[in-house]
Amino acid sequence: MIRFNTLTFVRLWYLTAPFFSFRVNFSGLLAILATAFYLLLVGYGETFVYRYFWRFWNFLDLREIAILVWLPWLLVTLAIILVAALSLLLPYFLYQRYKKYLLVDIHWQAWILLLLLIAFAIAVSAISAKINYLGGDFFTALEVKEERDYLRKLLYFVMGFALITPINALYRFVEERFGLYWRRWLSHEILRDYFSARAYYKIAYIEGIDNPDQRISEDIRNFTATFISLFVIFTNAILNFCLFIYILWSISTNLIYAVLFYAFLGSLITYLVGRPLIQLNFLQLKKEANYRYKLVNVRDNAESIAFFRGDRKELTRSRQKLKKAISNQQRIIKLNLKLNMLLHGYNNLKIVIPVMMVAGLYMDGTIKFGQVYQAQGAFLVVLDSLSIFIQHFGSISSLTAIITRLGSFREGLFFERPTEANGGETIKSSLGGTITFDQVTILTPKRDQELVRDLSFTLDSGGMLINGASGSGKSSILRAVSGLWNTGSGKIQRPELSSAIFLPQRPYMVIGTLRNQLLYASSIRGISDKELRTVMEEVGLESVLKRVSGLGTTKDWYSILSTGEQQKLAFARLLIAKPKYAFLDEATTAIDEESEQLLYGILQKRLRAYMSIGYRPNLYKFHEKILRLKGDGAWEIETKKHGK
Repeated sequence: MIRFNTLTFVRLWYLTAPFFSFRVNFSGLLAILATAFYLLLVGYGETFVYRYFWRFWNFLDLREIAILVWLPWLLVTLAIILVAALSLLLPYFLYQRYKKYLLVDIHWQAWILLLLLIAFAIAVSAISAKINYLGGDFFTALEVKEERDYLRKLLYFVMGFALITPINALYRFVEERFGLYWRRWLSHEILRDYFSARAYYKIAYIEGIDNPDQRISEDIRNFTATFISLFVIFTNAILNFCLFIYILWSISTNLIYAVLFYAFLGSLITYLVGRPLIQLNFLQLKKEANYRYKLVNVRDNAESIAFFRGDRKELTRSRQKLKKAISNQQRIIKLNLKLNMLLHGYNNLKIVIPVMMVAGLYMDGTIKFGQVYQAQGAFLVVLDSLSIFIQHFGSISSLTAIITRLGSFREGLFFERPTEANGGETIKSSLGGTITFDQVTILTPKRDQELVRDLSFTLDSGGMLINGASGSGKSSILRAVSGLWNTGSGKIQRPELSSAIFLPQRPYMVIGTLRNQLLYASSIRGISDKELRTVMEEVGLESVLKRVSGLGTTKDWYSILSTGEQQKLAFARLLIAKPKYAFLDEATTAIDEESEQLLYGILQKRLRAYMSIGYRPNLYKFHEKILRLKGDGAWEIETKKHGK
């Protein structure tokens, strides 16, 4: 069951807090305080000027407004806006000029956008409160039928809306920019952790962490957008409550009691009815990801499926994934139906309640007609502020599910050590000039099976061939050498990984040009196209060069190249990278024997040592040692020169 509990708050903290982190020394603090003092002075001056012209405005006749005031008032207003903009830019210029001496590691963009959001929230709430008063005056003037006062109040009323319209648009713009900037930062942080210490590989062995692609792309985007949207909504709610509760109190204290009781009752009922939405939203994210992954799996294995004529089976399995997603979505829709019925009734009734409560006061002459309008508007604003939980329960439940998925994923990136989590010894690795196993026992990552027991050997030059039955642990030896697996015991000495290359059975084809494919494993710069073509001809890929029209061509290489050509391309990468050591995991199974002998002949001449997994008899002559795995951890080594 997914709940918004303490763990959710902890996960929310480490998804948000680092975004606003900064360090500041004493000099920097003084600079910030000086800047703040300057802004207060500027703000006070601007406020004084604005009040002066506002009072001057109130004394003007309507005809004078049309003839005399528009141009100078507009110019003064533009000047005030310009001064305010310059004052807001001052901290930025100070930071750019003195950041080497004052501030270190401050996410100033985040703070500026956050402060702008808060500033716009205050402006919108203050102007909305003013519009509420202007609306009351407008309807009162309409009631008493004073034409001149009515026109003046109408102008003020319209000007209020004209002022708040661009501010709302800018408010939304800053909100979206803030979300985009936060998404970029959080994506960079998680991507950095994902590609550090081979976490992208190790995380596959952690239970409960599925579909990392969706968590990195969609969940981060939804988290930042939803969280900032809710932050804006909650900020507006707090400000509106503080401003408009005073309006209700000035009209009738009974309105305050009514709005508090009505909001509490609605929130309680909504929570009881909509609580299952949190778990359902979490499951929906998972089921949608599983459905998408199934379709991606079909795309990646289209040829194999076509050979096996598995169209109907794959159609059935895809429909099953879709059915699970739709079934869960139907449950969400049914629950939303109950919530919407509650919300529609709740929203319709709230329009009538304030009018009913002040109708008697209006009939008695205690309040004016404009105050009825004020009471209704303020009641709705305060009720909306108190009914955040009701109005946005779906968004809150969805955010809780996203925080759970993102939080657990990042925890997996930080604690992606299944060996240490499950307890027990680990294989110790050290660097050296040879490949040495000293009493090495290799277990599966979950420690549920022993693959190799007390393996010991030294390979300082030449080749070692590893063979054995499927599942006997051949590939696990290469994983242990590379450091991907360390479950078990014993010691391994190996060369620097930068001087070695690993060739799997199915090579990885990057998204890019043929040149990108060849240079993927190489850190050497300045390799010419002529050298690349020479290497391709050396491994037997001349036909590929002719077929794809040059090294700069971008293709879907998995579908363009056969498996044998992909394996030859992997050997071309090896020759370009020029390592001293190589580890091959059935890297020639799709290559003909003649080409295989050619490639292994190249390995013998150019590498100091290599280990390979294979079965073909012609491989024996290219290896001085043969390691046979017998299963259940047993093994034996045959040395061609010195016998068994």
